Amino acid sequence: SSHWSKDLDNAENKQYVEAFKAEYGRLPSLYATQGYDTANLILAAMSKADVKDKDAFRAALKAADFKSVRGKFTFNTNNHPIQDIYVREVIKEDGVLTNKIVETTFTDHKDAYAAECKM
Repeated sequence: SSHWSKDLDNAENKQYVEAFKAEYGRLPSLYATQGYDTANLILAAMSKADVKDKDAFRAALKAADFKSVRGKFTFNTNNHPIQDIYVREVIKEDGVLTNKIVETTFTDHKDAYAAECKM
């Protein structure tokens, strides 16, 4: 299971996967994708608030006003993502082992401990 797959059907993901393959000659990993989303989140926050204003920048990060390759993306009260989770299957595609989405297990999944967090 995972919160991302190369075959998610949204414009940002399709463009990201193609650009990554063109640049690196391979499919992006989950970790590369998390880094890409993180960079876009930070850039979006920087466009809305000065990083020297910690409270404003923190609020801009929390707003998560960016186009995620995961699709819709928000933060919960404890700053963990609210996101869909997918069951994936390992397949061989174009001679390469990769994953494909089998089904959506959770929609707008929130971690189980958010209510206990004092944030």
